[in-house]
Amino acid sequence: MIDLSALGWKEAALLALVILAAYMGYALVRLSMLNARRTPEAAPVAPPPPAPAEVQAPPVDLQAELDMLLDARLAPLMQALETRLDLIEDRLDGVSRRLETVNQLPPVAPQYSEALSLAARGLSAEDIAEQCDMSVGEAELVRTLAQSRGMGDRT
Repeated sequence: MIDLSALGWKEAALLALVILAAYMGYALVRLSMLNARRTPEAAPVAPPPPAPAEVQAPPVDLQAELDMLLDARLAPLMQALETRLDLIEDRLDGVSRRLETVNQLPPVAPQYSEALSLAARGLSAEDIAEQCDMSVGEAELVRTLAQSRGMGDRT
């Protein structure tokens, strides 16, 4: 039987990765909408009215300035998101490598599963032998097995 409490952090990491990916997708859609708004449509433009005798300053394109300011603010945020996503992907790769290592280990006999969990919690061989009705030698063997799998204290 699978111990579901041992899979909680993996699922949480995967969920965080999915949420981050969804947020990045949303941000990319918003950026593409901003870029689409920035490109002028091919609508006929009326010719500008003739300039009066006075010299006028050229009109300021407020939309272009707003877009430029928004891009300047979003660029560092997007860079930070990409950095975080790379970090999460690296951690997820490490977790998957550890999971493959654990899956390659031979399974533990059912009669020793409780003893192995007690060894993982750091109980002494004598305590394990007493609680699981086994010899101290078997309990020491279970502790050694737990330590080789990285589950118990190495004291």
